[in-house]
Amino acid sequence: MPSGTDSLVWHDDGHELWLELNRHELVVLSVRCPGSGECSDRHGNCVVRWFVDRFGLECHVGVCVPAERIQVAWALVGDMDDKDESQVWVISVDDDLYAAWRSTQ
Repeated sequence: MPSGTDSLVWHDDGHELWLELNRHELVVLSVRCPGSGECSDRHGNCVVRWFVDRFGLECHVGVCVPAERIQVAWALVGDMDDKDESQVWVISVDDDLYAAWRSTQ
């Protein structure tokens, strides 16, 4: 895992990023939320979708091969009901470091 994230709680619950290559830039077309509930704030909104829609791939840590669809795990730093003081990180479940870490959990 990237340094400093060993105490985060990672959720591998089926969130997907749908991407498109626009010239030389990957663009997030949409975020698919599985509706698991763990990602929902008090209003029922997906915090993963909120952060990725707002900050794009700046929320992504790790390395993966660009693809049309990437399944991601996510972790929240802070309070999901106070998004201005929080951060969500996403990482491809195919990232080598994440996969190695996940196999030890």
